[in-house]
Amino acid sequence: MKWNLNDIYKGFESEEFRADFLEIPKLVEKMNDMEVDSFESVAAIIRLLEDYSAKNDRLSSYAHFVYATDTANSDASKFIYLLETIGAETSRVKVRLAAFLSKAGDIPSLAEKHGIAEYTYQLQHMAEEYGHMMTEDEEALAAQMATTGSGAWGMLHDKLVSKLTCEYDGRTIGINECRNMAYDASAEVRKAAYEAELTAYPKIAESCAAAMNGIKGEVNFICEKQKYNHPLDRTLFDSSMTQKTLDAMFAAMDSDLQCLRDYMKLKAKKLGHENGLPFYDMFAPMGESGDKTYSYDEAKAFVCDNFGKFSASMEKVARTAFEKEWVDVEPREGKVGGAFCGDIYDIKQFRVLLNFGGSLSDIITLAHELGHGYHSMQIMQEGILNTHYPMPLAETASTFCEMIVTNAALKTLPDNAKLQMIENSLQDSTQVILDIYSRFLFEKSVFYARKDHPLSVDELNAQMLAAQKKAYGDGLDPKNLHPYMWIIKPHYYSGSFSFYNFPYAFGHLLALGLYKIYEKDPATFGEKYDTFLRASGKMPITESCKMLGIDIESIDFWKDAIAVIKNTIKEFEGLI
Repeated sequence: MKWNLNDIYKGFESEEFRADFLEIPKLVEKMNDMEVDSFESVAAIIRLLEDYSAKNDRLSSYAHFVYATDTANSDASKFIYLLETIGAETSRVKVRLAAFLSKAGDIPSLAEKHGIAEYTYQLQHMAEEYGHMMTEDEEALAAQMATTGSGAWGMLHDKLVSKLTCEYDGRTIGINECRNMAYDASAEVRKAAYEAELTAYPKIAESCAAAMNGIKGEVNFICEKQKYNHPLDRTLFDSSMTQKTLDAMFAAMDSDLQCLRDYMKLKAKKLGHENGLPFYDMFAPMGESGDKTYSYDEAKAFVCDNFGKFSASMEKVARTAFEKEWVDVEPREGKVGGAFCGDIYDIKQFRVLLNFGGSLSDIITLAHELGHGYHSMQIMQEGILNTHYPMPLAETASTFCEMIVTNAALKTLPDNAKLQMIENSLQDSTQVILDIYSRFLFEKSVFYARKDHPLSVDELNAQMLAAQKKAYGDGLDPKNLHPYMWIIKPHYYSGSFSFYNFPYAFGHLLALGLYKIYEKDPATFGEKYDTFLRASGKMPITESCKMLGIDIESIDFWKDAIAVIKNTIKEFEGLI
């Protein structure tokens, strides 16, 4: 039930870890000592960057994985900080590379000539980024300061949340265990857990507000210096995503938000609520089998069997992860909340962290994270500098795997279990459209307000409630919202990834579109899909999607994807 990290390193004191750690600063120093005055020097630095990236990725992954399951581990915290500090110095050579490439001329031809054609897109992106770069010294200073600024604030937030406890039913439990009760079959349990959760947050609210203000203030400042009009512009650039794509997606969502609100009202009435769904009942299970819980072994079998119906290679990836103990399963004190997947390029593996509680939603989360893992195994066949795919595509493969499991299961389930599965699917759609919209609105408002002053806990609560009311409309009971959602979501607490919210909506809707394509031609889709995943880090999103015949700058594509959700709502209404 705990992941095995021995293939990465056997410990911070191991000879292999120490050797790689000592090599990292030497590689950085060697790169920084090189002049970038020809394409030959560009090619030489790219090869050094490959070596540095592979070693740094392995070291950093190990430290972060240890930290994720034990936030009190001082060695993990120390090496995360040291690696970030060393890595900050790579900003110097990146500025020099970008400066040279911005004036290099025909980059595709030059890259081909010097044996680095596989990185043509990355080189072109770097050349374009030069217009947003500060001076070499300023970029290095900003990167160094982030280790004691946004990086430190983010780790503080992780520690605070991982150790936060709730008083529930006369006993003290961790926040993640408490939040898992939102899926309990008992209405009394769900409501009591929600109340216990809200009562716990004030213990860390002031500290989390300080962390939020520190991070958002830093991002605002750096974005201004880098000539971005807003942090969202920087996120779009880093994501290789056009504003036209984002506008098309949100326009489609805005035009159909009410269908999901109406689903919530249907569910609310079924549960005995008249004024919309109270927050504590958003994840209430439905159907006669709604009170069923699953063992981890059942979850593994369920996911593997349904992955196998899509492709043997997808099933093999999942079974390998289970057999080799790449998954950390249960919630416990000191472990970070939520779920994630991280890959290790050097050894072509990945690891998955869960907080598994036995609900159907937890099984879907397992499929989601293994979808990330499958994406990793595909893209790790490319050169390492092509493995950092854009955030929006990061959530596509994972959501596609959710749909594989959900849709395959629906074909064999009886109506009572089918209701549970369909309703769980609509819960997901509600989260990645309505809730993600609320998070997007909240983060945007925080960035604007933070330009003027640090926000208090009361202001952050008020902005979160305003965002929830605007996004959820009459679907949520306005008397039972969640003002502290800004505390529990780790996505707000990163200096390098702002607006890690709309990628979930993008990934969910894109996956719906991809699944429609798969259903039309299942025999040939698997190979095209794998090619698409492998290409996701070496071209703009618009181009990789065109490989599958998709125009993501068209509102019609997004409306077609939302139409799938509307059909699911009709099926839910019939079953309920």
